[in-house]
Amino acid sequence: MSWQRTLIDRLLAAANDGGGWGYRPQSPTGAEPTAIACLALHAHAVEPDRWDRGLASLATLQRPDGGVPAVAGMASPCWPTGLAVMAWMLACSRSPQPYENQIDRGVEWLLATAGRRISPRPDILAHDQTLQGWPWVEGTYSWVEPTAYATLALRTTGRAAHARTREAVKLLWNRAFSDGGWNYGNVRVFENTLCPFPATTGVALTALAGEPREACVAPAVDYLNSTLRHIRSPVSLGWGLLGLASWQERPEEADTWLAQCATASSVQAPGPLEDGLLLLAAAIPGPLTSGVKGGSYERRG
Repeated sequence: MSWQRTLIDRLLAAANDGGGWGYRPQSPTGAEPTAIACLALHAHAVEPDRWDRGLASLATLQRPDGGVPAVAGMASPCWPTGLAVMAWMLACSRSPQPYENQIDRGVEWLLATAGRRISPRPDILAHDQTLQGWPWVEGTYSWVEPTAYATLALRTTGRAAHARTREAVKLLWNRAFSDGGWNYGNVRVFENTLCPFPATTGVALTALAGEPREACVAPAVDYLNSTLRHIRSPVSLGWGLLGLASWQERPEEADTWLAQCATASSVQAPGPLEDGLLLLAAAIPGPLTSGVKGGSYERRG
């Protein structure tokens, strides 16, 4: 489809000199847009030499302890580490595996990093405050999106049964709204019931793909099917459709929505994260969950 080719060309042109992508062209390399761009180009069968420099740029960001900072030139936070691991997994069909060391160190960082537990206060927060996932910033509380990224990475590297993964899955189920969806991580604060977000709902559903179909999946799917009809924000639409596709619930109108969103985005300054998510959402089957039970990567040692 022409809009996909347009976004692929725009994404390739937006790469930094070092091979990675910033949140906008010529901005410092960001781990999130670089990982998403590499995943999107791979999903559309773009030649590896066009995106492999992006994987290498992620390796230059990685700290000695395995964490991958959000933006080049910053030491932290490292919440995109799970996305970087997912991107490095793209190269695992090659021999020798070029990013084996980076994957192992990234996983070690994920397993060594956890959100803070806090004493339960059911009068303030409705969810289980003792469950540990991953925080946006090291040393702080666990939230849905960083927990989902880490869960995807651990499951894709063959650690679906690890205790940290199992607790993270419990956390994600626990943070779901009974009537559909997820937000950043609070269902209720004091007496106020909050609202779900389409992008976060898509991220959570993607991370949980392949898990038993808990009762909250159907309402989350219904929420996205209803909400996405009226949304043409690339991040919300992209993640929302990825989440639906992860549970084999892709709407018949998805291609139309994506084309409309891409057309609207084409008159704006390039956004590698936004363009990458639209391209990922257009790829069938779901590109983020095809290897979620282990893929071809085998951890050495």
